[in-house]
Amino acid sequence: MKTVTLLIAWIWITVPLGWGVYQSVQKSLPLFGIEAAAVAPASPK
Repeated sequence: MKTVTLLIAWIWITVPLGWGVYQSVQKSLPLFGIEAAAVAPASPK
């Protein structure tokens, strides 16, 4: 039971933390001159 509780606690913390890190990286890409693939508009051909 203690192992399950520990696993749930780790998931409870790491999922929002990982999402926050992901969002921070996505928002900081333009600072380094890197265009995010999902944000860049498609150029007309």
